[in-house]
Amino acid sequence: MFRVFAMCLEAGIAAVILIPLFWVLNRYYFRNARRAACYLVMSVYLAAVDAVVGLPSLLYIRFDRNINLVPFAYMFSDYGNSLLNVLLFVPLGFFLPVLWKRFRSFLWTALFGLGFSLSIELLQLFTFRATDINDLMTNTVGTILGWCLGRLMLKLFPYIRPSWKTRELAVVFGVTFAVMFLAQPFLAEIVWNLIRK
Repeated sequence: MFRVFAMCLEAGIAAVILIPLFWVLNRYYFRNARRAACYLVMSVYLAAVDAVVGLPSLLYIRFDRNINLVPFAYMFSDYGNSLLNVLLFVPLGFFLPVLWKRFRSFLWTALFGLGFSLSIELLQLFTFRATDINDLMTNTVGTILGWCLGRLMLKLFPYIRPSWKTRELAVVFGVTFAVMFLAQPFLAEIVWNLIRK
């Protein structure tokens, strides 16, 4: 339960920074309030992912070579963690086809989920977390399940029109991870210190 609280708190702290940033981005770049609001929701989700997986930040970078390259090792004995990894990536697979036309393709979405998961696993070499091939597999499965849900939603609500501008995806990711690397850790440290008092 504490892990869920910590994830929500960290994402909420990020949202305090992200909301004004996305307001400015909408005013000068997106120029579509509905799309910017959807991008903001995805950005807060990405901040939550960052908080859960423990990516490096300006306050914490340390090389720690803790790597598992053996598929399925401990995967079934720690099935709870495997299930959480799947669930963590379902929203990513859902957002991609709903917001960007290119990701209506199963292959594009699966490759994106795999690439994003691989990026996380490589960045975890610079944290206290383990780099694990099982996480790569479960995260990709979660992305695929999310894609299925996203495609179902597009069939049920055909008036939803995904954006053609795939470069906006790079903006959403770039802004989110810049905030989580550069600014959010300082604000989060203040908030956690207040909570611990």
